Amino acid sequence: MEKSLTFADTDAFYNQLLELESRKEDYIIETGIMEAKNLPLRLLHHIGLSKDEIAHLQHKVVEESAWMNDFIEPMLIKLNEMIGKYKPARDYEFTVQAEDFDTIKIHGRPKAATASA
Repeated sequence: MEKSLTFADTDAFYNQLLELESRKEDYIIETGIMEAKNLPLRLLHHIGLSKDEIAHLQHKVVEESAWMNDFIEPMLIKLNEMIGKYKPARDYEFTVQAEDFDTIKIHGRPKAATASA
């Protein structure tokens, strides 16, 4: 059974994600966010997707400068990963539901469960 989570950009939320992943549970994150450009870098790093990939699903374009997308955000991610704040999901597969004018939902499930299904 999958667990439904309401997104909050806090350490407690990310610890809850890591705990669910350690138990190999499915989950859905209800972000409450409509635009890919508003998704926090920490969440994107955790699921391994970029703002551009999610915006593409919504048939939209991320309205940020190339400088921000290509240089600043990757440096921020790398720095936070080095200090241990950002942790990517291990052995998890993510699908994103992002309709044109709806909020973004992220579904995470263990890779082993999808291979055997």
